Amino acid sequence: MTIRSERPETRHERTFKVHMYHHTHWDREWWSTKERFRFRLVRTIDRILDTLEGDAGLNCFVLDGQTIVLKDYLQVRPAQRERVARHIREGRLFVGPWHILPDEFLVSGEATVRNLLLAERTARELDVPTSRVGYLPDSFGHLAQMPQILSGFGIDSAIVWRGFGAPPLGGEEGEGDVGRDSYLLPRARDARFPNRITSEFWWTALDGTRVLGVQLPLEYYRSHYKVSPGDETATHDQTIGRARRTLNYLKKYAATDVILEPMGGDHLPVDPRLPTLLKGINEAVGNEGFTYEVSSLDAFVEDVKAQSDRVTVEWHGEGRAFGRKAHLLPGVFSARLYLKRRNYEAQTALERFAEPLQAFASLHGESYERDYLWTAWERLIENHPHDSICGCSIDQVHREMITRFDEANQIADLLASDAHEALASRVDTSFAPGSLPISVFNPLNWTRADLATVLINGYLEVSPDTWALTDHEGNEVPFQTRTVHHETEKAEAFDWLGTAYTRSHDHNEFTEVRFVAKDVPGLGYRAYALRRRDKRRPDVRVRPYGVLGNVALDKGDTAPSDLLIAPGVLENAFVCVTVNFDDGTFDLHDKTTGETYERLGSFTDGGDNGDTYNYAWPLGDQIFSTSRVQPSVGWVEVGPASATLRVTWSLSLPGGLSNDRQSRSTEKVAFTLHHDVTLHAGVKRVDLKAHFDNTAKDHRLRAHFPLGAPVAVSSAETPYGVVDRPTALPNGQRGSAEPAVDEHPQTTFLSVTDGRRGLTIANRGLPEFSVSPDGTANLTVLRAVGYLSREDFLTRVGGAGPTIAVPDAQMLGPVFAEYSLVPHARSWADANAWREAHDFASPLHTATVISQVIPLRNAFHALDASLPPVGQFLNVEGRVLVTTVKEAELSDDLIVRFVNQTPESQRASVSLPHLAAARRVDLSETLVEDLAVEGGAVTLDARPWEIVTLALKVRP
Repeated sequence: MTIRSERPETRHERTFKVHMYHHTHWDREWWSTKERFRFRLVRTIDRILDTLEGDAGLNCFVLDGQTIVLKDYLQVRPAQRERVARHIREGRLFVGPWHILPDEFLVSGEATVRNLLLAERTARELDVPTSRVGYLPDSFGHLAQMPQILSGFGIDSAIVWRGFGAPPLGGEEGEGDVGRDSYLLPRARDARFPNRITSEFWWTALDGTRVLGVQLPLEYYRSHYKVSPGDETATHDQTIGRARRTLNYLKKYAATDVILEPMGGDHLPVDPRLPTLLKGINEAVGNEGFTYEVSSLDAFVEDVKAQSDRVTVEWHGEGRAFGRKAHLLPGVFSARLYLKRRNYEAQTALERFAEPLQAFASLHGESYERDYLWTAWERLIENHPHDSICGCSIDQVHREMITRFDEANQIADLLASDAHEALASRVDTSFAPGSLPISVFNPLNWTRADLATVLINGYLEVSPDTWALTDHEGNEVPFQTRTVHHETEKAEAFDWLGTAYTRSHDHNEFTEVRFVAKDVPGLGYRAYALRRRDKRRPDVRVRPYGVLGNVALDKGDTAPSDLLIAPGVLENAFVCVTVNFDDGTFDLHDKTTGETYERLGSFTDGGDNGDTYNYAWPLGDQIFSTSRVQPSVGWVEVGPASATLRVTWSLSLPGGLSNDRQSRSTEKVAFTLHHDVTLHAGVKRVDLKAHFDNTAKDHRLRAHFPLGAPVAVSSAETPYGVVDRPTALPNGQRGSAEPAVDEHPQTTFLSVTDGRRGLTIANRGLPEFSVSPDGTANLTVLRAVGYLSREDFLTRVGGAGPTIAVPDAQMLGPVFAEYSLVPHARSWADANAWREAHDFASPLHTATVISQVIPLRNAFHALDASLPPVGQFLNVEGRVLVTTVKEAELSDDLIVRFVNQTPESQRASVSLPHLAAARRVDLSETLVEDLAVEGGAVTLDARPWEIVTLALKVRP
């Protein structure tokens, strides 16, 4: 195949080597299912292998930075294992460093680390290397801490697209963000980010770690050259002409003498014509200062490093610049919120319970279920690609995700329960002979008091009147009960429980015992015991909780805890909550500071005619507010440990959109919204739950919490850090292809402060929030839309995917959202409010020594009383957040990782019994340095936002 070439006589002074990396971008699931895409993947890789072997000129192919494509392929083509591995070893096929290309904001930092570890695990199984370039071509924005994460795996570069970009250094602003001409330059609209850039720049994390960033000015998707037989003019324009247009654009951004150009795109096959076409293009552009070669990302990065002194632009923190040609698609943070909730649950079960409890049990002689844990992680990480966890795929894709979440959660819960039961069997319970001992585990690294819940076999008929709960010192602990039905477990009148069998029960019926466990050591446990009372408690005249106001004898005048209630009021030693009966909001009084926060917890509902990628307001929008509706207020539960007040509004909402989608429908549907307000004894936190049956389509529901004072910035936790963002939108957004929005991503909490007082809002799987300049924090609790992508709304130019109806994204039916308020003085950092936020996100874990169901191992644990009733498995002191405790990948060392969760340097100390040696390792668990162990502890300083990983050797 030949193309007409031209040879200009003038050679340019500056010459460029153009690294063209041939690739396919493989969305594992998106507008079709995993299996339908895999069918194409198998044929695609077959052809890649054939082409690599048939033409030495096509010397390499980039397989999208993922290793999961290898697993998907080799499951169907196991006979090709060595063939694939040989091409990777020879540097002709590039995979990794990721297992899947993740969304960065919607998964935890530990999940991102596991993603990279899983890629290394997959590579070890195949005995192949992975690419050393942090390939992130299509993530919907980038983490502030991604440079530190990549650096922790020995990766010192990152290829990015969305969220970066600007006019070229020394160049003028253009109009390239209008989405009409890819060769137009962008405009820099947001002063927070660099207003000029080169393709190569230094990307700096919150802790100061930096990597070489490489921005793709023309994105990753570059379709194959078009050759039209018989039409020489068209062929010339689409080969040499296209190359010239591309190179003249890219050279404006080049900081060095090398240029990176992609060739490939979503699910595109290999192009065997490429070496021949590039030969003809080189003949035409060679004298213009350009020479193409088929290359890899790794080779390009090495060439740039040789000229790194020419790279001068620095980009600090996250990559979320709007309106710079690439859409950020921020609506994915609130699309299909049920997926985000399920992801939070699975991550928490693995990170906070299964891994640490398995590790601690291993220190006490139990086997560590490494492969079993990885089975759960692999299922979970399969849900983390941006088209999956973002909720912007077809309905069938997300239905299949639920099964993966179920598998990951079930494995994590089983491994956590089994390990905790094994540890509980070693606790000395001689303080309560003949009782039912309970172990409460605290997965966080500070001492805390919080609500503990444990499921007891229903046939035991546990109630506060006939049973007592005591701590190891014999103090009686108030508790309350309720009947629950377990989805997957059954209870019988087992002989070993000594049940009375006084009445029959459903076989999945359990008694949930709830109490406040006080002073539970960080990464430790505290034992309690349930025992039958010698005689029934006094009769029903006695209130098992405290009541405010004038009451008669035994009617709540003697409080069993600091929790007190009255009509519309909940109070404990730290806060007082008073519901406003006129509109259902509540006032929150902080007893420790004397501050009162007024009218918290209203809701507004507006239309949404966007899609799964972007929220959009209809021209004929109508906003409905609970502030104009008088609610009903009633108690759901009252007890000495916890009390819940329910506020209920009966609303009438538009059923959907009008036929032209520009207004909300005139047809109304009944919409009943419940807001549960819960206070626990001795806990400075107000836990909230919004729940309802969603009967309306195409709308967004948000909860509002005013600070009561204007604020200029909001703070929100992001993986391994906290990011401040302005509350006011940047100027000049009108006319952008995708204007900046008020909504931002968060992980565990957001916080606002006026410098004098603050309000931190924790959440469980609610990643989208906004803060108004007046200081009102807004949580998105529902965004219901009906299309994967559309092009007919006001907040984005062009589609983000195919126009396909996705009825499940309307989230019709039961919906719930959980979050919690923490009032405090000054800022979240000054008040350590991040600790209360993580308390809410990581509940206490419980286990019974005597099995309430058929034992997991079909055998009882032997009791040996080798542990005291209260103890710590691991002690981590300092203002740091432990993010993982697990066994090392390639040894039996204990891996402990923490992040300095503050903007100031911190000293941290780590100790545990029988500590023999300590090493500092990176995120890949490679040795960094040996550390001194003194007095059974290792002490070190952590920079602000620094991620620290330790490998601890413990004597048997």
